[in-house]
Amino acid sequence: MNPTERTLQVLEYIMAAGPGPLKQVDIARDCGLSPATLNRIIKSLSDWGYLFRTSEKFCVRNFRLDRNVPMSETYLAKLDETMRALSEKLGVSAEVVVVAGHELLWHSKTDHPDPEVMIRANVGFRRSLYELDVLSKLYLSRLDWDEVEARFYTDGFFETQYTPGQATSWLQVATVRQALEDMRNDAFAADQVGNHVGIRRFATVIEDPEGTFLHLLALAEPAERANGDEDTYRAALLEARDELAELVSAESAANRLRPKHQSMPLRGG
Repeated sequence: MNPTERTLQVLEYIMAAGPGPLKQVDIARDCGLSPATLNRIIKSLSDWGYLFRTSEKFCVRNFRLDRNVPMSETYLAKLDETMRALSEKLGVSAEVVVVAGHELLWHSKTDHPDPEVMIRANVGFRRSLYELDVLSKLYLSRLDWDEVEARFYTDGFFETQYTPGQATSWLQVATVRQALEDMRNDAFAADQVGNHVGIRRFATVIEDPEGTFLHLLALAEPAERANGDEDTYRAALLEARDELAELVSAESAANRLRPKHQSMPLRGG
């Protein structure tokens, strides 16, 4: 590895290990670095304020480092190719959506082939996970209900529909829990009606080999234009999911260190 790659390796290791103090000797051992090399990296990070060093050679991080899609340039290129192929084949807009806190974040997308069709969710668009459409449900259904209760205000979930005078419907907690339970084992989901701006989505969830959520892959189409062939969309998305999962598996096995001491993610209401 070159010096930049070694520094990134240390940053990823420290970030994934959690907020607690880390021994330099442990970082050097687990990252396969000499004490001298690690000390140079730690000194630079400390000088720039990204780490605090204690007298006992412990390090405490003072940064956050997260990739929206924790995969390589090769994976992102494959993702772009996949979106373009889906859009061209099916005549829809293809989207990659990640999760940022309590929000969905549109990471990338293709324009709808019909220039007269405008879909407001462009790259960088954010939308609350509390709006319980197929995107929210596919992500939230991967969490245990205890975690949903710990991280979210469960009385705050709602649905939107493209119906005059009935745009928002607040959902009972039991209804939300049942909807997530029903989708827990599903790899594909489809909106049955358009949302409040008339867009209907079909989506699948992309996970790593250990079942950790990575991102959503979705197709978006105005509800009045959807051809109703849900089976076609399902087959196309699941085929794309299998191809992406194969690449994810190969990359996960190729030299991505996993810290030996990891912490549980911080929880908040």
